[in-house]
Amino acid sequence: MMKQDLERLREKLLRQREEVFQGLHDLDKGWQDLGGHESEFEEEAQKAELAKLFARLDEREQQEIEEINLALSKMAAATYGICDGCRKPISLARLEALPATPYCLDCAIKKEGKMKMPPVVP
Repeated sequence: MMKQDLERLREKLLRQREEVFQGLHDLDKGWQDLGGHESEFEEEAQKAELAKLFARLDEREQQEIEEINLALSKMAAATYGICDGCRKPISLARLEALPATPYCLDCAIKKEGKMKMPPVVP
C-alpha cells in the first residue's frame, strides 16, 4: 500500500474517532438538558428508555473506538491492511469503505455467516 493511501486512511480513522467522541458528547449534553427539566410520569419513562438506549450506544461506540485504535496501532506497527483471518492483504477499496476493518471480504463473509448476520460489502 502506498504511503499516501496509508495517510489518507489514517486521517479517515482519526475523523471517525472524533465523530464518535463528538456524538457521545452531544448525547451526554442532551441527557443533561433532559435531566434539568421538571418532569411528569411520562417524561420519567422516556428518560428511562433513553438511559437504556444511551447504554447500548456507549457499548457500540466504545467498540468502534477500540476498532479504530487497533487499526491505528496496526498502522504504527506496519501491519495495517493485513487480514486477521487469512493474513492476506485487505483490498484498498474495502479499507476505503471500512478503514477499521480487520478482515478481508472473504473472511468477513465467513465470520459474519457464522454469526448469522448479512456481510458488510465493499
